[in-house]
Amino acid sequence: MKKRPGITGAQSAGKALELLRLVSMNHLEGLRLSDAVELSGLDRSTTHRLLACLVDEGFVDRAEPLRRYRLGMEAMQFGLLSTAMTPLVERFRHVLRDLAQRSGDTAFLVVQSGDHALCIHREEGAYPIKALLVEVGTRRVLGASGVGVGVLARLQDAEVDAIYGRQKSEYRKIGLTLEGLRRFVEETRKLGYSQTPDHTTGEARGVGCAVRLSDTSYAGISLAAINARMTTERRRELGKALVEALRPFEAITRP
Repeated sequence: MKKRPGITGAQSAGKALELLRLVSMNHLEGLRLSDAVELSGLDRSTTHRLLACLVDEGFVDRAEPLRRYRLGMEAMQFGLLSTAMTPLVERFRHVLRDLAQRSGDTAFLVVQSGDHALCIHREEGAYPIKALLVEVGTRRVLGASGVGVGVLARLQDAEVDAIYGRQKSEYRKIGLTLEGLRRFVEETRKLGYSQTPDHTTGEARGVGCAVRLSDTSYAGISLAAINARMTTERRRELGKALVEALRPFEAITRP
């Protein structure tokens, strides 16, 4: 790897990984340098140098003539290798199916991915009107979904504020202020599960719960349904069911 000035230490590694996440989220259309600067909050010079390092190592490609950044072969190879591991979906599949069947609604399995929540699987219940809020593979900023709020509730207040600061533009797009996000987080800490509206249409609601899988990773399940099905009492019942179902998955971590 070529040595480049100003790119040393764990802090720079974290910045480079955040840029790699941004590239992966925009892989299909490609990520412009100006977009990377805006989304990451880094200055243009630092962003350019870090992306250049990722290009040197093959994790990112710079496609001409539009000069957009996309995932490189090294990053894709890691993805292929990970499929040989025991899928996380299999660990939760029986719980997802049970919750979907018992509730009649859609159950989503979501994992934390940096400042975002990534949907990796869903199971549909029998109720004819579905609340398919996200597709598998969809990423949403933490706090835009039930599991995302559940993850934030497990973090310190300073971390929640920092995430909001880094992703302010995404929160603004869904009309979520820092004060509103804090209210969701505080309610979730109190109840043990989250209650969130569909910020896009307002026609559905979700109930979610997140558990710690390791010292640095979180996953969870949310149940979503149209507003007419999500009465206060039913949200309470579903929330308690989620907490109970996910309790065995909670990792014992270092204090």
